[in-house]
Amino acid sequence: MKINKLNYIQNRKHWCWAVACKLVGEQYKKTHSEFQFSIISTNPEKCGQVTLFEYEHGVVTENREGLRRWLQYEDEVRVDAWQRAIVMNANTCKYIGYDGDAAGDDEAKVRGIKYYLTGDIYSDKVQVETLGFYKDSMSLWDQYRDRIMESFRRHEYIIGNVVLHNNNAYHSMVILCIVEDKVMLYNTADGELLYYSAEEVFCKGFKSCLGIGIVKWIQRIV
Repeated sequence: MKINKLNYIQNRKHWCWAVACKLVGEQYKKTHSEFQFSIISTNPEKCGQVTLFEYEHGVVTENREGLRRWLQYEDEVRVDAWQRAIVMNANTCKYIGYDGDAAGDDEAKVRGIKYYLTGDIYSDKVQVETLGFYKDSMSLWDQYRDRIMESFRRHEYIIGNVVLHNNNAYHSMVILCIVEDKVMLYNTADGELLYYSAEEVFCKGFKSCLGIGIVKWIQRIV
């Protein structure tokens, strides 16, 4: 995976979910060519639509809310067009069209994946399910191993929602694959690829730049 800070690392403090939706949708398109929705438009009118230049170079923003530090010190601040479009169309904590620092709940993540693939947050052309719960005492791996592995047999990515131990916060990463007992995760916060055992990821806890956490629940395309 080619890591571009603007495109594949969350541009605002709470945009981890938008990056996760983008990556899951992008991977799904590789094996499902019928999903060709794009946000590029020569005359952008719809919410989140952009020109080809904005798509390639980012969208200028005056809203500094939650901007990541590496974006804050440039005279002209640009944010990734896809992250912005997903937030504008799929967020549930503000309103449609809001492009600031919106966090994403489970409904927003489902809507975000659907938007990336179809342009319609309510589309029935693709189904997304949420498995697990942040308060579950039984591990996600023990409960849903077969369904998780079903996605990886199809070469699909999964949004992995992490409960962080240090401050009981939540963060969305992307589970890229599981081979035997080894899990590869992509951290939307810094672009780091993480490799841990399934027991560490789903039960004991694993370390990232955000601290120690456990994947407690997921969203996957079914």
